[in-house]
Amino acid sequence: MSEDYNNRILIVDDNESIHEDFEKTLPVEQTQVDDSSGFNRLVSEVLGPVEMVSQVAGKEPVYQLAHAYQGEEAYNMVRMAENAGIPFAVIFMDVRMPPGWDGIYTIKKIWAEFKNPEIVICTAYSDYSWEEILAEIGTTDQLQFLRKPFDVVSIKQMALALTKKWNLAEKSRRYTAELEAAVQARTRELQEKIDELQKAMDEIMHLRGILPMCAWCHKIRTDEDYWLQVDEYISSHSLAEVSHGICPDCYEKLMNEVEHEEGGDNVPHPHPHVFKSDAIAQTSPLNKKKKQSVQISETGDQAVSGGIDLRALREQVKKIQEKTHPPKNDDGTP
Repeated sequence: MSEDYNNRILIVDDNESIHEDFEKTLPVEQTQVDDSSGFNRLVSEVLGPVEMVSQVAGKEPVYQLAHAYQGEEAYNMVRMAENAGIPFAVIFMDVRMPPGWDGIYTIKKIWAEFKNPEIVICTAYSDYSWEEILAEIGTTDQLQFLRKPFDVVSIKQMALALTKKWNLAEKSRRYTAELEAAVQARTRELQEKIDELQKAMDEIMHLRGILPMCAWCHKIRTDEDYWLQVDEYISSHSLAEVSHGICPDCYEKLMNEVEHEEGGDNVPHPHPHVFKSDAIAQTSPLNKKKKQSVQISETGDQAVSGGIDLRALREQVKKIQEKTHPPKNDDGTP
């Protein structure tokens, strides 16, 4: 018999002869039990003297029997066994056990705290009717009735069937608990992934479909039929920021225009880093170009950029030229 198999049975009756009858009826052949783990010692400490049986006599199962003579004593033994992790699988419970708790009250107390024991009421049907017992305890498949005087075969079959039932139910409970733990762990993992995905979705507003753009001014039409600059459209439809700078090609083109306006070829080309950042609308890169563009800022940082306010930039160029090449008087002096 497997070490995990629970064959512990509690006999509850105030009549000593009833306990003797159970020991004679159920296989309790004494065998040498390996107690290297101290399990049997623990059982004895918790339950008191117990018939310890660990082998099968022929094809007949054997059991560990414990005895209680009053209802309250039975309740305390069940509680100690449950707390020690060695619960009873089956309880044979007498009904009348004066002067203490009767069997019906004892069952209610046990099941109020410990739902799992299979219980057999041993009754002569003189104290409570079947309807009265169910009214007190409720309908359940964990309750059986054994009529006095006992039939030997009935006791053996009940002990066999109910211990088997308890062990199958316990296996199911453990398996269910493992599944629930696995589901909870998986649920937490999925929730973390969902939270990460939701965070990413909150940070990114996707641009979908075809964007209607004017071929002349390159403005984009919104769903509300407004026409926006590309940078305005991106800023309003995503969490990205747009940085306005000037690319090297446009910078050369701008300086050529300044030279043309000044009417000479010797106009100095100030480095873009000297331009003040207030001439530029500060946001963040739109998308990468093949050529690296220049970020117009006081710190001289470079970044990929889009367009620029050329008029403001021309004004900055002229101010710098006036400082570096002030106009001369008629005599050639500054």
